[in-house]
Amino acid sequence: MKHILTILALVLTVGVAHAAKPEGQAPEKGAKKGGDRKGPARPEGVDEATWKKFQDAMKAAQNDDAVKAAKAKAAEAKTEEEKREAGKAVREATKAAVLKADASLAEVFAKLEAANKGKGGDKGKGGEKKKKKAE
Repeated sequence: MKHILTILALVLTVGVAHAAKPEGQAPEKGAKKGGDRKGPARPEGVDEATWKKFQDAMKAAQNDDAVKAAKAKAAEAKTEEEKREAGKAVREATKAAVLKADASLAEVFAKLEAANKGKGGDKGKGGEKKKKKAE
């Protein structure tokens, strides 16, 4: 279950802007890639109070029956395709649970998705986009 939460957090963080170090500055010794954040970075345009409300709603959504069922199914997934589909189902169930609790948080999801748009969408596709463009 801990792994699924980690995967969900990673999926939500893909492509979200990170604070960049000035050019030429070496990373700190012992610093981990991505820092010590535990979830996605707050997207641009989302105030601190709304972000806190979003984080609290995400935590509460973990107790939703649909989210629990999706996570249980994800734990049983064996193939990469099943894992990918199960991960998507967990994300969708979590989003639905959050929006059911507070529909005003749709704006936060929209901004997260906009920040992630075009980032990492071709992973594992083996150049299928290039093939389609060539046709």
